Amino acid sequence: MANIKTAIEHHLKFENELENLIRYGLDVINNQTKADSSLLDEKKFLIEALLLRGCALWESFLERELVILVSLDTSRFIKEFGLIDKIRYDESLIRAILFSGMYRDFHDLDRSVSFYRKVVIDRYYPFTKLTRGQRSKLEFTYKIRNYLSHYSEYSKKKLTIEYKKQYRYRRFIELGEFLLKAKGRHFENLAHNFKLMSILMKKVLR
Repeated sequence: MANIKTAIEHHLKFENELENLIRYGLDVINNQTKADSSLLDEKKFLIEALLLRGCALWESFLERELVILVSLDTSRFIKEFGLIDKIRYDESLIRAILFSGMYRDFHDLDRSVSFYRKVVIDRYYPFTKLTRGQRSKLEFTYKIRNYLSHYSEYSKKKLTIEYKKQYRYRRFIELGEFLLKAKGRHFENLAHNFKLMSILMKKVLR
């Protein structure tokens, strides 16, 4: 069974991974030796890949977070799944019950994390402290992710709308160019948002 120390360490590990990712990304962006056009393209590809890695880290973090929080108190989980309450539910068994035979996607907080409510007791429910701005940045980041995953016209239109809404850009900008702007400010803000959300979510564990 997980304990509060395990839960906090999970957050700290994730936050450290984000810091390393951001530091590496900014080093790449601000490396003045890479100024010619071919190396500039390499910068764009790499910074896009790093933001995608940030998304993957976030999704992995949320998946483990669910298992840990359920493990802290299994009462709601047992009730939701109609389980026997005299069994000891360790992390492996909890994970098997939660994810066996299906894929759960938690990155869209408004649509997906309501599942947390079904299996995590109110004491440890982690999302109530997240700000509207943090949620908005997360949604924007996943519009970027969707575009990089598909390069579809639909995802491009969605992203163009967000550019106009959040940054007042009048035209579509390819993501590598966008993320490199202002010495990586956009990249840093979006990646750092994952860490800020973890910090607020961690407060329920204090």
